Amino acid sequence: MTRSKLLPPVIVLLLTIGAIASVWLLVERADSNREAQVQINSLKLSVADLQTAANAADPAAGGSPTASLARIRADEGSISRGLTVRAQAGVPPGLLAGARADLARIKPAVTSVYQIATGPGGLAAGGSRSPKVNGVLGARAYALSVVLGKISRSDAASALRARNQAKFGAAGAMLLLLVAFAYFYFRSIAAREVVERLAHEKGVEAKTDALTELGNRRALASDFATALAESSPDREFLLIMFDLDGFKQYNDTFGHEAGDSLLARLGGRLAAVSEANSGSAYRTGGDEFCVLICSRLDAAEQVLDDTMAALQIAGEGWHIGCSHGAAWIPSEATSENQALKLADERMYANKASRSSASRQVTDALLQVLTEQNAALDEHVARVSMLAGALAQALAQPKYEVERIRLAATLHDIGKTAIPAGILDKAGALDEKEWEYIRAHSVIGARIVSAAPALANTAELIHSSHERIDGSGYPDGLTGSDIPLGARIIAVCDAFDAMTSDRSYRQALGVEAALEELRRNAGTQFDGVVVEAFCNQIGGLTPGLTYAARASVNETCTPSGTKPIRV
Repeated sequence: MTRSKLLPPVIVLLLTIGAIASVWLLVERADSNREAQVQINSLKLSVADLQTAANAADPAAGGSPTASLARIRADEGSISRGLTVRAQAGVPPGLLAGARADLARIKPAVTSVYQIATGPGGLAAGGSRSPKVNGVLGARAYALSVVLGKISRSDAASALRARNQAKFGAAGAMLLLLVAFAYFYFRSIAAREVVERLAHEKGVEAKTDALTELGNRRALASDFATALAESSPDREFLLIMFDLDGFKQYNDTFGHEAGDSLLARLGGRLAAVSEANSGSAYRTGGDEFCVLICSRLDAAEQVLDDTMAALQIAGEGWHIGCSHGAAWIPSEATSENQALKLADERMYANKASRSSASRQVTDALLQVLTEQNAALDEHVARVSMLAGALAQALAQPKYEVERIRLAATLHDIGKTAIPAGILDKAGALDEKEWEYIRAHSVIGARIVSAAPALANTAELIHSSHERIDGSGYPDGLTGSDIPLGARIIAVCDAFDAMTSDRSYRQALGVEAALEELRRNAGTQFDGVVVEAFCNQIGGLTPGLTYAARASVNETCTPSGTKPIRV
C-alpha cells in the first residue's frame, strides 16, 4: 500500500485519538473539581467539630479530656491538610491565606475552652468567662467557614467550566471527525466517477468478475459460443452450475467483508481445478458459479467431484457446500439458454434429492423437540402438512414445496432453547418472557444452518413470524420482502394454533379460526395466501365435515386487522 493510501486512515486515527484524549482530560478535570467540593464540605464539618470537641472535654458533664484532645488534634490536622491540597489544586492564593489565618486564630480559642472545661469544676466553674471564650471560638469558626464556602464556590465554578468545555470539546471533536470522514468519502466518490468515466470513454466491456477475478456472465456467453462452434458428437463440453449452500448464513453471521473474502477464496480454488482440467470457471451471480470444460464421458464424474470439493469449506460453527447441475453440449443443449436452463433445473433437483441427509438431521432435531414437549412435535407435523399442500396450491415448484414443508417441520425448533415455564404459561406473558419467545425464530435459523442439508430452510424459519404490516419479528419485514415460504408457514401455523388447545385458551372451531385469518389478511397475513388457504381448506384438513368445508369456501374473503397470538 502506498503512502498516499495510508495517509487518510492515519489522519482519521490521529484525530480520533486526540478527540478521545481531550474529552477524557476535560471530564477528569470536572470530576476532580466535584471531589474538591466534597473535600471542602468535609473541612466545614471538621470546623464545627472543633467547637463541640473542646466543650465535650468537661468531665463534670461526662466528657473525656483525652478523647476530646484527640478529636481536636485530628480536626486541626484535617483542616490543615485540606488547605494544603487545595493550594496544589490551584485555589486563589488570597482565599487560602485567609483560611490559614482563620485556622491560626481558632487554635488559641479552642485551647482556652478546653482548659476551662478540663479545669476544676469544668465549664460551670468558669463563670462568665466560659460564654465569652465560646463566643470568640464561634466567631472565628464562622469566619473560617465563610472562607471555606468561598473556596467551595470557586471549585463549583471551575467544575461548571470544565463540564461546559467537555461538552464543547466533544461536539468539536465529533464535528472535526465528521468533516474528515466527509472529505475522504466525497474524494472516494470523485475518484470512482473518474474511473467509471474513463472506462466508459474507452468502451471497454469487462469480462472479469471484480471480486473473484473469474470470468463473468459475458465471458461465459463468449466462451460458450466458441465451445459450441468447436463441439461435435465426438467432442463434448460439460457445463456445470453451482449454487453455494449455507453462504447466506455465513454472510449474515460474519459480515459482507468476510463473505466477499470467502467467495474470492472459493473462486480461486474453483479456477485452479478448472484450469487443471483444461476448462474455465465463472461467477454468474452472488453465490453462483459455473464451469465450462471439454470432457470425456468417463472423466465427467471425477470432474464433478473435483469441482464440488473446491467449493466446500468449513469452520467452527459453519459449513459451506454446494448444489450442482450439469448439461452436455451439444448432445443435450445446442444454445446457451437451453444449457443454462437444463443445468439450473438439475441443480435444484439435486438440492431436493438430498432429502436422506436432511431427513436424518430433521428426525434428530424433532426428537429433541419431542423430548421437551410432545405437543410441539404434533403441532409442527400438522403445520408441515398444511404448508406443503398450500405451497402446491400456490403452484410452487416441487423443490420449493419440499423446502417449505421441511422449514415448516422445523419452524419451532428454536423453542427448545426457551424455558418450559414460558412455553406452558397459562396467563399473559410479560415483556421479558416475550423477548424469549421472539428469539426462537432466530435461534431456530442458527440451529438448522449448522447442518448443510438443512441450511436452505434457515431463511424461511428466520422470517416465519414476520407480519405483512411490518409489526412482526425479528426484522420487521413488510409485504413481499417476507419470503413466500415464510408467509405460507405463518398462515398454517396460526390456523393450527387457533384450532388446538393451548395453556392460555381453548381451541377455536375451524370456521372461527378461518374468520380470524380473514380478518387479519392484509395486516398480519398475506391476503393471497389466506385466500388460497380458504379455497383449499377441504383438501388440507381431512377431518373437516362436508358442511364445514362448504361454509369455508363460501365465506373466506381477506379483510380486517385483528391480530392473532401464535
